[in-house]
Amino acid sequence: MIAAFARTRALSLPLALLAAGIAAGCAPSGYYRATQDQLDSLLTTQSDLVRRVDRLDKKLDETRGGVSASRAQTESRLTQLSERLDVVVGKLEEAQQRMLQLGLNVESVKQRQQAQAQATSPRDTSIVLDPEEAYRAAYSDYSAGRYKLAGEAFREYLRHYPDTEFSDNAQYWIGESMYAQGEFPAAIIEYRAVVDRYPKGDKVPASLLKIGIANSRLGVKSEARKSFQQVIQKYPKSPEAALAKERLAQLR
Repeated sequence: MIAAFARTRALSLPLALLAAGIAAGCAPSGYYRATQDQLDSLLTTQSDLVRRVDRLDKKLDETRGGVSASRAQTESRLTQLSERLDVVVGKLEEAQQRMLQLGLNVESVKQRQQAQAQATSPRDTSIVLDPEEAYRAAYSDYSAGRYKLAGEAFREYLRHYPDTEFSDNAQYWIGESMYAQGEFPAAIIEYRAVVDRYPKGDKVPASLLKIGIANSRLGVKSEARKSFQQVIQKYPKSPEAALAKERLAQLR
């Protein structure tokens, strides 16, 4: 468009000058030569301007093309991001549904446990829940911060299942429930029960460590030190041994 306009102007200017020469009529010959020289100069200038305008017009077209390409790339990128966001949102919704379903399952287990406990004798183990379900229900109380309920649920579990793969864990979590409520002497008793009743269980190192920590909270440093040393000596490669060393250093 710009180049076409410039070309039109370039053609119209010589015509105007020619018309001016005709209108002059009987002007001297020197006048015509000067006019012709000026016309030639103007034509040359106009030709240069047309070429420059052509170059500018070409650059403008290229710029427009670049802007269009950039806009297309941006729109494509936004489309990709939108698709990825949809995928993430979908996965989040699926996770929320699974969490909701898990919560419903746990609640259902608790309700079944309560109903069966009311309908049967405390010592009647013929209609109690599956050990894993009962343990999971008790642990859900602990995870939710319902420490008193958790302690009671774990005690009920041990009444029915005193010797399963979860029994030492249940005893340990009773101690943890007491500790979380600030009942350190009671917690020490429960931790000690883990060591005494389940000496081969995997919760023994943790129980000894927590006995030391609870005694430290009570200000009984000698007993705390004894427990930490037991962990280090009997279970030197355990994570609890590393923690016991740190606690032991703090007592000195």
